[in-house]
Amino acid sequence: MIGIRRVKPIWIVAAIALLGILTTACFPKQGAYPIEVFTEMHYSQSFKAQEPPRLDAVRGAEVFVALGVDGVLAVSERQERAYDPDTASELFRVNCSVCHGAAGRGDGPINQYLTAADSYFASQNNGQTYLPAPNIVESSQTKFDEDAFFAFISNGQNVMPRFRLLLSEEDRWDIVNYVYDTNGGLSTR
Repeated sequence: MIGIRRVKPIWIVAAIALLGILTTACFPKQGAYPIEVFTEMHYSQSFKAQEPPRLDAVRGAEVFVALGVDGVLAVSERQERAYDPDTASELFRVNCSVCHGAAGRGDGPINQYLTAADSYFASQNNGQTYLPAPNIVESSQTKFDEDAFFAFISNGQNVMPRFRLLLSEEDRWDIVNYVYDTNGGLSTR
């Protein structure tokens, strides 16, 4: 008799395991995602379910549309609203009173933190602190005119933010008018 070669049982087990792995890889289970040609919207980078709604365009903004060579772009005149002391008072309260105080006397609640010797700013600048917010009622009566105040509000100074980036031009002028209004504005408080 001719000798029959015996295959070791380890090779048989390895071949069956390899065949099983290859077989399961070719047939995806239910729920597994095959390669997608058309992606679904919720997987797209441009769709974010957690993102808040987008802000609307600025009031009075004009949409730019290419008109061609002969077209003329019609831009509306700057819209101005009438000064309303109540609206201006609310704008001042929300944007200015935290530093300048409700009456504009420079006694806002944040001043204690701006002038504190143990503040972060002082620790980074050799103990130098910010000056307290100025009394804008006094400054409006003795030092600065309306245009100067508008420039301060628009461009900021020290820790005061540039409100031109935060408020419309009309809102900034309302605050200036509120500071200088002698009938119902800040100077009467």
